[in-house]
Amino acid sequence: MNSASALVQFLGRDISLERILCVGEATTDSPGSGEDWLLCLVTDDHGTWVEASMYAAGRNDALQWLSLALGTSMEVKLAHAPPFRSRIMWPPPLREEALFEYQISTLRRLFGRGLRRLGFPPRGSVQTVRPSVLESLRRSRLAV
Repeated sequence: MNSASALVQFLGRDISLERILCVGEATTDSPGSGEDWLLCLVTDDHGTWVEASMYAAGRNDALQWLSLALGTSMEVKLAHAPPFRSRIMWPPPLREEALFEYQISTLRRLFGRGLRRLGFPPRGSVQTVRPSVLESLRRSRLAV
């Protein structure tokens, strides 16, 4: 499937190519839900993003379509990575930079696994697109 419908099917929503400012992947600490490895598309220069599980059906078709549409390889690298990792796959000037900043409580960092085993899931982390990434995206949009 080499059309935008591959991306729509994978994300479960329609995102036009013009709205995609940045493509990345990230990991979370939710392995039981199957949502611990995500494809993330930043859609505005305020840091709004959409995400889909890399385990969802249609991932390969969506990545192939993105590769062709954006003119670059969408090579994934964070499968089996520790939680709270992220990287940018596109645009090329930002490739391999961290996409997100994570704010994780010290309690969660130290006791998260043990609390989960005891039946007390720790509160979620807060993640935001890194300010330096947003600034680079803004600058590149102004230069066009």
